[in-house]
Amino acid sequence: MKKRNKQGLPVFHSDEDFLKAFEKKSLDENDEKRGVRPSVKNTIPRPENEIEPEEDFEALLEESFQKSRVKPLKKPAPIPPEKRLKRYPPPEKSLDLHGYNAIGAEVRSRSFIHSCKQQGFFTIRIIVGKGRHSDQGAVLPDVVEDVAKDMKKQGLVIGFDWENKIKSKSGALIIYLKQFERFDG
Repeated sequence: MKKRNKQGLPVFHSDEDFLKAFEKKSLDENDEKRGVRPSVKNTIPRPENEIEPEEDFEALLEESFQKSRVKPLKKPAPIPPEKRLKRYPPPEKSLDLHGYNAIGAEVRSRSFIHSCKQQGFFTIRIIVGKGRHSDQGAVLPDVVEDVAKDMKKQGLVIGFDWENKIKSKSGALIIYLKQFERFDG
C-alpha cells in the first residue's frame, strides 16, 4: 500500500488486505473528531496562485458588478400589432344593426364602442349584414368601417377586421378595443 498514484491516492493490489487501510482511515477520522490536527505529511499541497476564500471578496464582487454593467442587455423587439391582436379573446359582446339606417347605425355603433370600452371589453362584434335585402346594396358596412377608422384615430380602437377577412363576404366587423394605455401599435 506504499504505492500512490499521481493524485496521491493509495494503489491497492488484489492480494492486499483492505481492512487495514480502512482501519487506519477510521483512526484518522476519530482524531479529527477529538480535535487532533493531522500531520503535515497527509495534507494536500495548495498551488501558490490559488485564491483564499476570504481574500479580497469585496474587490472580486465589485469586479463582477463592473463586468455586468459593461454589457447592457438588449431589449426584446416589440411585438407587432397583428401578433398582439391574435392574443385578444374572441368577441365578447355583439351589436346587431339590422334594420338601422346609416345615421342611426353610426350613432348606435359609436355609443356601443364607448360603453364596451368603459366596461372593459377587449373584443367586440358589430353585425352590419351584407345588404342582400336592400335595394341600394350594403350601406352599413361602409358607415361602421368609417366609425371604426375614426375611433382608431382617436385612440379608442387598436384595430378592426372583417369577420371573413373580406368586406363583401362578411356581415360583421370585429373591433379590438384599446384597454391599455401603453400599446405600441
